Amino acid sequence: SITTIRSNGNIQHRCGAATMLRVLFLLLSCFPVSSSFAVGSAGALGIRCRAGRSALQVKSDDNRSDDDTSNTPKAVMKGGSGLGDFEPEKKIPVKREVIVGDPQQRVKKEKESVTSILRELSAIQSQGPQKYCVLGTRHCSFLHQTIIELLAYALVLSGNHVYTSGAAGTHSAAIKGGLRAERPDLLTVVLPQSMDKQPPEIQELLKDVTDIITMPQNDEMSLDLASRICNSYLLSQTDQLISFAFHDSSTVNEATAEAKKLDMLVTALYLD
Repeated sequence: SITTIRSNGNIQHRCGAATMLRVLFLLLSCFPVSSSFAVGSAGALGIRCRAGRSALQVKSDDNRSDDDTSNTPKAVMKGGSGLGDFEPEKKIPVKREVIVGDPQQRVKKEKESVTSILRELSAIQSQGPQKYCVLGTRHCSFLHQTIIELLAYALVLSGNHVYTSGAAGTHSAAIKGGLRAERPDLLTVVLPQSMDKQPPEIQELLKDVTDIITMPQNDEMSLDLASRICNSYLLSQTDQLISFAFHDSSTVNEATAEAKKLDMLVTALYLD
């Protein structure tokens, strides 16, 4: 199979690929190998050279039995598949650390009675005017006062009657909104004490209000106690309560709790 060609005075030898493989196998079988190894693509084909043996074993990986795999030295398993030091029979442990924070607790809503649900549905379906009581804190920002004024204006403009008290903040904004709708018959202001006990700016604002109820009998009381009495009267004259308060506004929050006991529709808006 070896062909000799003379070219430019040089002798060249050519041989086929099959002949080269036979020569290579013969050379390997003549010299014992000191350790197990796999060469190049021969390892991919399963060709192994073992120490003290002169014969080559050629087996396919698919036909390799379990016993043969167990008897194979570790060096062959490492280098024979071209994977370096990776051993296929060993699984790589995967460490995953999952950090999960404390789950948020859902706020449990109070169970509403069937009566309250039916009352709310009837209020939604009713087309007639309602009597709204607007109460709130004196400490309101300009933005909150603007919102309250627009709310009172919309309520009066749509034919509802607005009841409120006389003080700075929430009440003065509700009075301004009711007056802006130009329906003086739908705005009622109940003062906790006489007119003389009110601040000058409130007295000036109440000059345009036609329906004013005063409580001069409470002039000797503290303003806090007189306001509680006034709020109770306002709740007795209305159907729904809209309150604007902070969580520490004791007087307004007490009125809100009283309205719930009276089975009124309550909308409590907290500014904080």
